[in-house]
Amino acid sequence: MFVQFCFALLALSSLTAASDPGCDELIKPLEDRSKIYGKWVLHAGASDSEQNLNAKKIVNSSWVKLATIPDSDEFSLHYMDKMYITSGNATKVIFYYNSTTYEHIGRFLETCADCVLWVDDAVAEVNGETRKSKNLYIFTKTGKLDGSDLEVFKKQAKCLNLLPDFYFLETTDLCLEEREPTTAPTEGNTEEQ
Repeated sequence: MFVQFCFALLALSSLTAASDPGCDELIKPLEDRSKIYGKWVLHAGASDSEQNLNAKKIVNSSWVKLATIPDSDEFSLHYMDKMYITSGNATKVIFYYNSTTYEHIGRFLETCADCVLWVDDAVAEVNGETRKSKNLYIFTKTGKLDGSDLEVFKKQAKCLNLLPDFYFLETTDLCLEEREPTTAPTEGNTEEQ
């Protein structure tokens, strides 16, 4: 009887393992980028750098808007972070990738149907010190994530050898979207936008 129980337990565990996707499947690059465009709310982040993870904890809420650039494989990114209950507009931020002080390489990964998953490797030189980090961010349309999708995200972070600590944003109380002025300021038009 004991032997039969062991075989049954072995068969059950092999079925469970077979249904659980491996790391190759969990961190597969996103093939169809058409689903990434639009506005997304950051739900959680992970990193292999405790320093980087702690720096993210000042953000209460965050959203990003991704848009295509005509006749290009590139996309534009507009994001807004709420930190310490203050909104910060990032439309004027310019990233100099592959510069001498900051190198940033990122890609989208396969994820749940109404989610966007971004992973990046960053190398920054700060005050003469080189800092490297790998980061993972999951965005949703609402800022909320089903428990089963969260478990997959945690497995993806583990496959990327990230720290087991995750940063979850406290709120989906988002900064309002600020628009660029439609006309250049003139003497008669100096009202703040």
